[in-house]
Amino acid sequence: MGTVKLTVSLSDEVVDALKEMAAEERTSVTEQIRRAVSLQKWMYDLQRRKAKLLVEEVNGSPREVVVLR
Repeated sequence: MGTVKLTVSLSDEVVDALKEMAAEERTSVTEQIRRAVSLQKWMYDLQRRKAKLLVEEVNGSPREVVVLR
């Protein structure tokens, strides 16, 4: 698997969030972007299969996550 270098424009808010997550998880901003893209791809694949994404609330009740495109 090769590597491609990209240049992207991100808002200050997004950059701050990436830096915060990277610092907290002791990773790089690049790794945080990889993770975000992987999660987005996974959710996209779920939608294509018409699958549902459920999260469990703190009280144990399930809640469906609706992702809009």
